[in-house]
Parts: sequence; structure tokens; C-alpha cells
Amino acid sequence: MKIKSLMYGASIAVLYSVSAIGVAHAADDAAQAPAPAQASQVEEVIVTAQKKSENLQKVPISITALNEGALTRSGVTSLDSIQRYAPGLTMSTVGSGFVSYTYMRGSGTNQIDSGSDPSVAFFVDEVYITGTAGLQFDLFDVARVEVLKGPQGTLFGRNAAAGAISITTKRPDADFNGAFAVDAGNYGAYTGRATVTGPLTADGKVLFRISGALKEHGSYTHNLAGGDDPGDIHSAGGRAQLEFVGDNATFLLSADALSARNGMTNQFLASASKAAFVAAADLPLLPAGESFYNHFYNVDGHENQDVFGVTGRLEMTTPLGKLTSISAYRSNSFDRVQDQDGTILASYQLNSNEHDKSFSQELRLSNDWNQLHWLAGVYYYNNTTHRQDTVLAGPNFATVAFRNTTSIDRNAIKTESYAAFAQLTYDLTPELSVTAGGRYTNDHKEDNRLVQRFGGVPYTVDPSASWSSFDPSFGVNYQVAPSVLLYASYRRGFKSGGFQTLLPVTAALAAVPFAPERVNSYEAGIKSEWFDRRLRANVSVFRAEVTNQQILRTVVTAGVSNNVIDNAGRTKTDGVDIALTAMPVTGLRLEANATFQRARFTKFDSNGVSFAGKSQLRSPDYTGSYAAEYTFDLGESGGLTARAEYTYQSEVFFDTANTALPGVYQPGYGLVNARLTYSPAQANWEVAVWGKNLGGEEYYRNIAVSGVTGLGVPGDPTTYGVALRLNF
Repeated sequence: MKIKSLMYGASIAVLYSVSAIGVAHAADDAAQAPAPAQASQVEEVIVTAQKKSENLQKVPISITALNEGALTRSGVTSLDSIQRYAPGLTMSTVGSGFVSYTYMRGSGTNQIDSGSDPSVAFFVDEVYITGTAGLQFDLFDVARVEVLKGPQGTLFGRNAAAGAISITTKRPDADFNGAFAVDAGNYGAYTGRATVTGPLTADGKVLFRISGALKEHGSYTHNLAGGDDPGDIHSAGGRAQLEFVGDNATFLLSADALSARNGMTNQFLASASKAAFVAAADLPLLPAGESFYNHFYNVDGHENQDVFGVTGRLEMTTPLGKLTSISAYRSNSFDRVQDQDGTILASYQLNSNEHDKSFSQELRLSNDWNQLHWLAGVYYYNNTTHRQDTVLAGPNFATVAFRNTTSIDRNAIKTESYAAFAQLTYDLTPELSVTAGGRYTNDHKEDNRLVQRFGGVPYTVDPSASWSSFDPSFGVNYQVAPSVLLYASYRRGFKSGGFQTLLPVTAALAAVPFAPERVNSYEAGIKSEWFDRRLRANVSVFRAEVTNQQILRTVVTAGVSNNVIDNAGRTKTDGVDIALTAMPVTGLRLEANATFQRARFTKFDSNGVSFAGKSQLRSPDYTGSYAAEYTFDLGESGGLTARAEYTYQSEVFFDTANTALPGVYQPGYGLVNARLTYSPAQANWEVAVWGKNLGGEEYYRNIAVSGVTGLGVPGDPTTYGVALRLNF
């Protein structure tokens, strides 16, 4: 708590100092060249948050953007690591990362079944990634990752109600070059990446890029029962691109694939009350000798995943403007066998199999007509998901009547969505502009479902529903000085409705879809650079109001408890985002990023109990990321860069009652990372040594709460290693 208070004070003090300086000291131009190796200025960051390449400082949205340099500096290689550098974003990945609970500004989804959609949308090269499964990305050959906070419905659309995470991969180069990188560490960790790119024809009209990655590491958790250790990673992926360059058009054809054969999630019964739970259920006593990374399991499970995608991107200059067409097909399959009770008891095993395939098509046209800048487009999305969850209730299942029975929940969900969107910006003066936009969406979903609960009589249902929504956005921007932008905006977000969670008790319940969720977002901010671009200070204040919130709650009917997803919730979030980067002297880089927010239910009743005023799930009041980096100039020997990072997250609750028992919630914690990189002068290689979680903090990635017990997934322990990169 003392450390957190110091972080609060430091952020506020720096912010106050920046605000007191005055516009007269602003730099003359924010769009200068990137900084050299031993830099004295904050580098320019280019983003595509508004579907065109722009300087981050000119985009009136709260954005955390990590370009290739930032990803390399921090050793970020996986998608869930992004949350450490994007305060306000929480990603509770399960197992190898194939599913994720993602929350932003008090909005998120606490279900990972196929009937629900996420509130934060994921995109790779502007292609929407379906559902909460299939999110195991290895960030190789990536140009940048952009975390866009608040609703992004106008331009990104599909289910970007709380925000969007946009990953942009690197495109082919006109000059032949390549890179090879290898990373090795403890726990048998090994990562290899390679890229080669260049022209295929002498005239440079056909370009190519091929990249691949291999990732291995052993388990962080030991199975004391002698079976397989859960949580090991074995994955391989690749991407191939062909780009055809014409006088007035380019066409980029991309194909990517990933195959993973991983161990099961290393979750365990984490609550201090587990002994009482076992006794109350008349179960055998659990063996002694467990610790945070050592547990007894009776199931040798796995998490296998295969992903494939192909995308065609056409960019053409026409008399009306720039035409962009993005056509994409994606397929994702996963197979999972899980020790769902997280103990040595033969109680609860979950087998999940899912295959989804989707096709999407976006067409948009954009142009600048004097003071008017506009973009308009249409979008089509079609998805089919087949999933079966099988629950094996063993001889130690908590409910005696259900022991040694099997439950099956089989879904075939079809989704079809159409949308039209437009955004216009008009420059009232060279400094003042107004923006208006909107998106109309029509979604139709069908669910062909078979459910058999614990040996009972199976039933089938065929619910379907259609929803439509128009979601506007408005904004005003004022360029106070060449490097100071003030902005304010209103945006509304829409998340599609869906179908009930795992194993509905009755056919009547399974046949009831839940309605869409909406977010009204208000934001005002400043983006600024000072002292000849030695200091960048971006601050925004926001309010997000979630209505018709899709909530998983317990409803008791005739003495029987049923888990139901319906629109029973409302949440209001007030907060501030702060992003500071400073280079006070040549070679020294300081970073401070923080989100202070208060995300609270304003309405939520479950089983006759009101949870109004309670903290929203997975939404800490404070998250912060701090870093200091210094490059030592070694003259003819090159340069040595030392970087230290500290990230902190305040307490997080995983149930609506905000149960604060050990193993049922996550207290506040901080992580320390460090990296030391040597780059020889006039050489094309560099070597680094690194360490993560150097303080040995024991924390939970995720907790699934049931009453006073929690099924926890431990975070990564202390890891360290060496990395080598070669460019040619």
C-alpha cells in the first residue's frame, strides 16, 4: 500500500508540473524523425486508430501504442503481456492463453462459452477475431499493437463496445532484408523467430515476406501426483505475404497459421476454505504438501489449438478517393481436457472441443475535400461455431446424486452481421475541427443446441434472435499549439446479444437469448509535447456507462439454483488515464503510465441480493506501469542499454459480492522486470539478458469463484534468460 501511495503521488506531481508549464514552451512540431540509438527526443509513434496512418499525438483517442521498438525494449512476446504496459486493460488468460477474460473501463465478459461475445474486440490487420477463444498470439514480426480505450464502434465495429486491441503485422519491404532472433531461459524456455522479405521481381512490383516462430517452455507447476505437469507450451506459427504493387493500386495477400500442443491449465483449488468445502461435501481429505506451484492432479489433460487465416487487402486510388477492401477467412479449432476441480479428487473433469470458421468483408472509401475529411464503408460478417462441452462427474463429485454421470452441452451457433458506417471531420478553422460518425449494425444469430445434464433426459432447443443498433459518435478537437491538442468526445458502443451459458437447467431457460449491451462513453483529454520533444504528456478523463449489461447470475426457482445470463446489470466507471514519457538528458528515457478508475455496479440483483455499489469484476481501481532506461555510449565498442520496469495493480475481485477471502480475490501486487542489451557499433546484431517478476511475486492470472472457494490460475514465477537478435 505504501508503494501504491508513492506511485499515486509521483503521477499527480508530474501531471501538475506539466500542466503548469504553459503552452508557450511547446515544441514547434511533433512530427519529426524517429530518435537515434542514444536519443534526446521522444520518438514519433504512428498509429492507424482512425483507419489511416497518423501521428499518435494527432489522434483524439486515449491509446496505448507499442511499436516494434517498444515491444523489443520490454521483451513482449505474447498478447496477454500487453496489459502490463496498457493501464486500464486487464486480461485474465486461461491456460496457454487460448481464452481470455478481457475488461476495459468497467466493461467486459465473464463468460468464455461460445454463446457470448467479448466486450473488447481483437483485430489482426483489421480482421476481427471471433469470440473469446483463439487468442493465443505470439507477437512475432509485428509492427505495433494499439490498445484503443472506450467504444470504437464507428470504425472498428463488431463488439468493440469497451475498446479494441488492434495488432498490425509488418508488410513486405522493397529492399531485401531479414532477421533472426532466439530467446532462451529457465523452465526450458526457448523462442525462435525468423523473417525474410524483399522483391520477387526486378521491377519491385511483386514483394514477399515470410516469417515464423517456435515457442517452447516447461511447466511452472509441478504435479505432485506424478502425472503430467500442467501448463507447458509447445507452439509453432508462421505467416506468408505477397504484395502486388501497381501504379494506382496494391494488393496484399496474407496467410497465417498456428499449431499448439500444450498442457492443461495449471489451475488449483486456491481458497483457504477448501478444507471446509471438502468436509461439507463429504469428500476425502486432500493430501498435504502443496504450495503455490506444487499441486496434486488426477487428470493428465491438454490444450491443443490449430488456427488458420487468409486475408486479401486491396488499396486503390479512385476518382472518389482511396478504396480499401479487406476480405478474410479464419478458422480456429481447439481441444481441451481439464482437471476442473483442480485437486487430486476424481470429481470434475471438463472436455471442450470447438471449431469455428468465419468470413468477413469490409469495403470503405475515404478522401480529403478541402476542410472536409471523410470515410464511409460497409461490412459483412458470417460465422459458424460448433462446440461441445462434456462434464465428467466422478465418484468424488460434490453433489452425491450426480456422481459417476456425464453431462453434454452441444452448440451449433450461426451468426450473420451487416453494418454500414461513416465518419466526417470538418475543419472550422486550421486549429478547430468537429467530427461526427456512426455505425448501423444488424446481427442475426441462431443456436441449434442439445443439452443432457448429469445422466438426465436430453433436450434440444433452437433459439434465434435479431438485433439492430445505430451507434453515433461526436467529437471536437482544438490544436492549441503545433504540439498541444485538446479534445472531447461522446461515443456509444454496442455488443451483440447471445445465448445461455453452460448446461442450462431447463429447455425453457436455454431457449431465452439475452439482449445486446450498450456503453455510453464521455472523454476529454490533452495530448502534448514539451521542451523540444523531451517530454510527452497525454492525459484523459472519462466516464463510461454500461446499460443492459450482460450478467451471469444465480436465480433460484422452486428451490433450484440456475445460472442465467441476462441483462440485469448496469455499471458506471469514472477515471483518468495518464501517459508520460520524458528524456531529460541524452540517453535517459523515463516512462509513467497509469489509470485511476472507479468501476462500480449501479444496478445488479442476484437471488434477491443487491450488489449495487460493488466493484465491477476484474476492474482494479489503479493500474500503473513505470520504466527507466539508459543507454551508455561505449564509443567504438557500441552501446549498452539498461532498462528497469515496475508494474502495479490494485486489488481485483472475481465475484459480484467482492469476496475478499484468500484464494477468492487478488490483492494488489507489483512486478519488477529488467533487461540489459548490448549493441556493438557498426554491427547488425545485439544480445540481451533479461529477468521478469524478479521479486518472486505470487499472484493469480484468474480465479473462478464458487461461494467461498476459488479455482485459481497462478501467474508466472521469476523467469530469466538471454536473447540474441541478428539482422541482415
